[in-house]
Amino acid sequence: MQSIPAILLSCLAAALLAGCGGGNEQPAPGARTAAHGAPQGAPAIDYQEVVQQLYVAYFGRAADTGGLANFTAQMEALGAPVAIQDLNFAYTNNASVRALIDSFGNSAESAALYSGDNEAFLIAIYANVLNRVPDAEGKAYWLAALNGGGLTRARASFTIMAGALINTSAQGLLDAQLVRNRIAVARAFTSALDTQAEAGAYSGDAAAAAVRGMLAGVTAASDPNAYGPIIDATIAQLLAAAVPSFDTVRGIVQARCLACHAGAGAPNGVRLDSDAGIRNRAPDIYLQVVVLQAMPLGNQTGMTNAERDIIKRWFEGGTP
Repeated sequence: MQSIPAILLSCLAAALLAGCGGGNEQPAPGARTAAHGAPQGAPAIDYQEVVQQLYVAYFGRAADTGGLANFTAQMEALGAPVAIQDLNFAYTNNASVRALIDSFGNSAESAALYSGDNEAFLIAIYANVLNRVPDAEGKAYWLAALNGGGLTRARASFTIMAGALINTSAQGLLDAQLVRNRIAVARAFTSALDTQAEAGAYSGDAAAAAVRGMLAGVTAASDPNAYGPIIDATIAQLLAAAVPSFDTVRGIVQARCLACHAGAGAPNGVRLDSDAGIRNRAPDIYLQVVVLQAMPLGNQTGMTNAERDIIKRWFEGGTP
């Protein structure tokens, strides 16, 4: 396994300690625009690449739709760079950019993914970001930076990813391709969350772990364009496991139950025309709609099996 060449280590050391922003190596003409979008001040959509890079670097997963919108808006408001190397440089001299990136690195999710002493922490970053163990030279360099305070743990995974993308050794080229492939699949996954139900299903630790597992299967040899079926299967898995929202359940009740269960004339006083009424009668709804399937009476309002399943998962999931 080839190690990080000394010239790259020197470049990254300069970036960390002197704020050189990636050293003297520059992308080929036009490469930065093609890969990362327009220069500083571009529309928020151009920040999607670097936000996905932050999510993959710190969480090992694709961005959720809410997080993507939130962080692209924050970056646009800051006028932050759209390229990972420029953003890494901005970390050293822009307190607002530093605070934003540190919010990833200091998060509970990132801390759970990267824990232990500095050596264990570094090994975990290599495993997640580069899908390999650290080579001896790279391990020595990054450990020295962590132990000496030149690199904070909050900044580490993003900086290591940025370094991988400019490493031109044989191993570095494989690392860079792996990162690019995972970012491409991450972007495709988030874009595929195109319904409220799908976006809502991508929430919580179990969903994050499922998407993290999907991305872990992406290698330097993978074709991101062939990942559509895997993305669809992962989303289907999230939907099957998700606890439906109360808004979804309310919509079903309003459409299928209020013909009878509204107002003073509701049978047996079972009124479902308010949020409190639905929540208070949740056990009765579950019994009649899911267990006995006796309601709606004669199924005159056409409740579907999928709607009964939503009510089932909502009730069994704790009626959130």
